[in-house]
Amino acid sequence: WSLDNLRLFLESCRGKEKTDKLFENILVIVVASLKAVQSVMINDKHCFECYGYDVLIDSQLKPWLVEVNASPSLSTTTEEDRLLKTRLISDILAVVVPPSLDE
Repeated sequence: WSLDNLRLFLESCRGKEKTDKLFENILVIVVASLKAVQSVMINDKHCFECYGYDVLIDSQLKPWLVEVNASPSLSTTTEEDRLLKTRLISDILAVVVPPSLDE
């Protein structure tokens, strides 16, 4: 599922307030994990890195960090997977390539 579809599903089943809290908690996990390793991350203005987060959501909508992949696989096995990763690459390029260079 895309994050948008997951959010819509959870809002319909568990409510907007609980879903918003879940996504806030996931963001806290991501930020905390990056802060924990910031001293060993390479800071080079000429490159970027994509991290893949595996988060498990329990029945109480509590997120649990399973792992962080420094180089997540972009190979695909299904059509949905291909579409998801194509959107991911597009989103990354939208952040990395300045609008003035895109014209």
